[in-house]
Amino acid sequence: MNHVWQRAAGLALAVLLLAGCGRQPFVPDVPDDYRPVAVRDVEHFPQDLDWFAERAGNDVRLRDESRAAEDAARFRKLFYAAWDISRPGKGNADFFRAELARSGAARGYAENLQPWDGDRWQRMVLNADWSNFPSLRAAAVTVRATSLRLAPTALPRFERPSDPGEGYPFDMLQQTALPLGFPLMLLHRTLDGAWYYAESSLASGWVAAEDVALADETFQNAWRALPLAAFTRDGVPLNDRTGNWLAAANLGTVLPLAGDEGSALRVLTPVRDAEGRAVLVSARVDKSAAAAMPLPLTPRRVADVGASLMGQPYGWGGLNGDRDCSAMLRDLFTPFGVWLPRNSAAQARSGRFVDLTGGTPAARESRILAEGRPFATLLWLPGHIGLYVGEYQGQAAFFHNLWGLRTRDENGREGRHVLGRAVITSTRPGSELPSVPDNALLLNRMKGMTFVSYD
Repeated sequence: MNHVWQRAAGLALAVLLLAGCGRQPFVPDVPDDYRPVAVRDVEHFPQDLDWFAERAGNDVRLRDESRAAEDAARFRKLFYAAWDISRPGKGNADFFRAELARSGAARGYAENLQPWDGDRWQRMVLNADWSNFPSLRAAAVTVRATSLRLAPTALPRFERPSDPGEGYPFDMLQQTALPLGFPLMLLHRTLDGAWYYAESSLASGWVAAEDVALADETFQNAWRALPLAAFTRDGVPLNDRTGNWLAAANLGTVLPLAGDEGSALRVLTPVRDAEGRAVLVSARVDKSAAAAMPLPLTPRRVADVGASLMGQPYGWGGLNGDRDCSAMLRDLFTPFGVWLPRNSAAQARSGRFVDLTGGTPAARESRILAEGRPFATLLWLPGHIGLYVGEYQGQAAFFHNLWGLRTRDENGREGRHVLGRAVITSTRPGSELPSVPDNALLLNRMKGMTFVSYD
């Protein structure tokens, strides 16, 4: 009994010690670049799209019916493009091999922030079976939100985690996120069958096999025959008629519209059957979460959809289900039937482009204020893009999702003031901070503005 008492006493002492430790909260050693920093614009500018929409005319139409129909037709054509592929896109083989061909230091750093292990990398390369690419051609569809990767792995590859903009969340293997119900063409499969190399109308890359289902001609025809519905907010559960959970849909998801039931829509959800084939299952969705495409393009409607994006965390390439700058814009304009490409440079070329490189930064902003159409104009600089939403106290207001502001300390060392979320700012956020040099200000690097839909 004595040894039992001793063990009990020891356990009690351990509990007391743990409780004592619990009263001393652990404070991690957070690098200065990651500590919260107050940026005047975020506190000064209204973080409310409705405020700007009201001043932009709320229900004024930013395109006529003819243009809306053209946009919708273009959207449908590009949305289904992967199912119409007759052969792999030009350069796909080189693109397929480029990432896997890395060796030594070029592989970067793994999830433990140590250099990628050569043996583990080589096992991934062998599993990719690249000497036999392409090995198949099969139409498919995503059955849940997923990612396209540059290698057949969910593990990350960072460049130099100690350098600003090269550690988390900048996983260089993350190509892009894909929503539920996105058409694909499968071109290759890993030896273990866990990954497919796929081409889509947004990008090409590796997708987890469990996240897709094969879409035969009957499935494709059934989908194409129906109008489309777009989801207008995130995290919408889709359940079948008996209440079984099918999937979750986010803003940017597009599904076949099977009917209008007054306060709700009936949509068809792609589900993977036991043999890996896609079948369409009916689900009822409240109209507060989805709408028939395309929505009228007005400041009020864009603000309504964008409200759910305000303050959302930044997600490089859609990592963790979050959005980066270009993903936010793409999803924002999807319900309006406006097709935007996936990256910022391509988005800048997707409409009527106005060159802003001439003149001073002040002249650049004056032109934005004079010619920009609030809620229908993108402002672009290399590597970043956002939406012009109007004027605030004489300054252009910019809705964008950004990781951080470039900084430089007294020793010339580059860093970041991390915001890591979607905000409304001027085109000069951080201009009041001594650590943000003039040549790092967004306006000073801005190259152009693009009208996403114009009459």
